[in-house]
Amino acid sequence: MAAELNVTKRTLSVSIVRGQDADGNQVTKSYTYSNVKPDADPDKLLATGKALGGLFDNEIAGLAVVERASLIEA
Repeated sequence: MAAELNVTKRTLSVSIVRGQDADGNQVTKSYTYSNVKPDADPDKLLATGKALGGLFDNEIAGLAVVERASLIEA
């Protein structure tokens, strides 16, 4: 039997550079946005993440999508 993955929830995480610590390592803060459509197009997610990151004074350190999915037998 084959397994099937069904995405049920997505969140978009935008990491923003906040400065450096005493050792010179980059310090970031992440902002998480929920209720992202499970079938959202990756290009639109990237554009949205960049637009949200542009609202902050500091540069974007990274964008991530976290998915929750159910696993079923097909």
